[in-house]
Amino acid sequence: MLHPYQEASRIQISLPRVPQGNTPGQELLSLFSSVNSWLGEVPVVHGSLQGKTIYVLYQNVVFYIEDFWESFGLNMAAIHRAWPVCVFGTAKNQETVRLSTEVEDGSVQFIQQSISGRSTDSLVTLCFQIECPEEETTKSLCHLLTAMNWHTDIAAMAWTDVDFLRAQDLILDPNARGLFCYVGADPDATHSDCLLSLSFAQRIAVWNAFLRDGFEPIEFDWLADEISENSISDRMEWELALREAMEQLHFRVVNQEKSFELFDGAGRRLYFGADCRRAAERALIKILFPLNYQ
Repeated sequence: MLHPYQEASRIQISLPRVPQGNTPGQELLSLFSSVNSWLGEVPVVHGSLQGKTIYVLYQNVVFYIEDFWESFGLNMAAIHRAWPVCVFGTAKNQETVRLSTEVEDGSVQFIQQSISGRSTDSLVTLCFQIECPEEETTKSLCHLLTAMNWHTDIAAMAWTDVDFLRAQDLILDPNARGLFCYVGADPDATHSDCLLSLSFAQRIAVWNAFLRDGFEPIEFDWLADEISENSISDRMEWELALREAMEQLHFRVVNQEKSFELFDGAGRRLYFGADCRRAAERALIKILFPLNYQ
């Protein structure tokens, strides 16, 4: 520790009997989702360059410690069993305060420590510190937290961390053949939520998978369904991503009165079936021509 902390207060409550069904990863994502709603803010995630520590920082917030314990103390205690987690904040007198939990003999203890040993009732800034058992876990968990779209509580991730994500039971649809691995703590998340979680760069990558590589990941099935159901809420992002992908690949479209021609970067014309049975084709045509394609 940077400072020699002294205990300022300790609260003990009986540990309720809760089914041990969630993994530490599920508990952690649920915790941050709830904190986001509680504070009306989303965090900044920092990983240690050397070591096993991750910091999840909520800046410019003020909170009451009693409310924090009541809302999140048990969640912290559940996570702490696998990944030691504590909270840092700044008191009114500018000293650093540390909040932590201990579980023993059927009870959980909520502990406040400070440099002076004096307790406080509120803190400015909320910073979670998570200690992982090994660097590989730290790396994968940091990838997860930095990839999270906190508006949907879903992360669209590369498949490189799949072993960690599978062990934490965070993959929303293990059978989906997606370009990305969709991760979250809510098993009821929809395919629409997964699409909304994609960044602009990831949407470009989806288009490139089809236009450049001829690969049709499951994202096109989801996108084509939303388009056909007229339920797509982020159509402009998909159109702009398609435009950017075509520019990167030097594709061009030649529009005629009742038809169009699409050429790849080598000048070869691309042909699509008249009925556009493939989901990627349907999505492409409808994004390019939203009004005159039936």
